[in-house]
Amino acid sequence: MFNIRYRFGFMFLLGAYSFLNTLLLESFDYYQLGVAQSVIFLLFLAVTAGIWEGNRLWDNWISARDIEPFWKRVSYNFAGSVVITALVTLLLGIPTAFYSISGNWLDWVLPLKLLLMFCFRVNLFLNTIHVIFLYMKKLEESHRQLEAYKRTTSQAQLQSLRNQVNPHFLFNNLSVLSALIAQDTAASVEFVRQFSNVYRYILKSDEKELIELREELRFIQSYLYLLKTRFESGLSIQVDISEGCLSAYILPVSLQMLVENAVKHNIISKSRPLHIDIFCLDNESITVKNNLQKKIIEDDQSTRLGLTNIAKRYDFLGQHGVVIEHTDEFFSVTIPLIRLSAQQAMHNDMTSFD
Repeated sequence: MFNIRYRFGFMFLLGAYSFLNTLLLESFDYYQLGVAQSVIFLLFLAVTAGIWEGNRLWDNWISARDIEPFWKRVSYNFAGSVVITALVTLLLGIPTAFYSISGNWLDWVLPLKLLLMFCFRVNLFLNTIHVIFLYMKKLEESHRQLEAYKRTTSQAQLQSLRNQVNPHFLFNNLSVLSALIAQDTAASVEFVRQFSNVYRYILKSDEKELIELREELRFIQSYLYLLKTRFESGLSIQVDISEGCLSAYILPVSLQMLVENAVKHNIISKSRPLHIDIFCLDNESITVKNNLQKKIIEDDQSTRLGLTNIAKRYDFLGQHGVVIEHTDEFFSVTIPLIRLSAQQAMHNDMTSFD
C-alpha cells in the first residue's frame, strides 16, 4: 500500500485533511500553542510524509524477508511503525518548537504531546489501511493458488484417467495373461489377482489427498509383479524402505508414475536390463532411480507433465523438496515424505482404498 503510484499526492491530501479537521474543530482556540498556523500546516505535511515514507521503507525491508505467517508480518509492521512515528515526531517536532516557540523548553511540552498524538493517529490510520491491503492481497494470492491447484489437480486426474484406460497397459497385460493361461494356470490366477489390485487402487486414487507409504508400497508390489512377469530378467527392481519411512505419507500413485516413466522411456531387454531402485535413506524422502538407456524415439511430454504436477501438488501442500537428477548414467526423482499429526492422519484416513 505504501508504494502506490501517487503516494505523494495522498500524503499531501492526508496532511491537509488532518490540518483542516483540526482547524474546523477549533482545536487551536483551546490549545494556545504559540506557533503560527502556517507552520503547523507545513509540520502536518512533513510528519505525514515522514511517517508514510518511514513505513514504506520498513515494509519493503520486511517484504524482502518473506515473513510468515500473516499475523507475524502485521505485528512486525506495526511495531516498527510505532518506533518510526516516535522518531519522526521528535526529529521534526523539536526543531520546529526550538525556532517557533520561546526558549523555555517547558512551553514545548504541550505542542509536542499534541503532535505526538496526531502522528500516532496518522500512523494508526495508515497501518489499518495497510493491513486491509495486505489481507486482500493475501486473499487474492490464496484464490490464485487455489485455482492453480484446481488446474493441477484436474491435470493429474486427467493423467490418472488416461492411466486407468491406457490401451497399451491393458493390451500388454492381457497379452501376458493369455500366454500364462496356456502355460501355467496357477500363475495366471495370481496375475489376475495382482492386476485387479492395481486397478482397484488406481480407480480410488483420487479419494485421498495423501496416502500412507505403507499402503502405497502394497500397491507398488502388485504393479511391480505385473512388470516383472512381463519383462522377466529384462527388469530388475530393488525396494529398500526402512521401517521409519512406512508411517509417512505421499501423494497417491506417485511412485507408480515414476516407475512407469522409467519403464516407458528406457530400453528393456535381457541383454540390456533396466535397473530400478526405490529407496528411503533419511526417513524424510523417497527416491526412484534407474540406469539411463533411453529409447531413440520417444515423446517425454507426458513425463514432464507428470513430474510437474507432482511438484506443484507438493508445493501446494507446503512441501518443496521434489528433486530431479539427470546424468548420462542415471535418472532419479526424490519426493518428500510428509509427516502428519494424529488428528490430520485420522482425517485423511477416513476414506479407505479397500
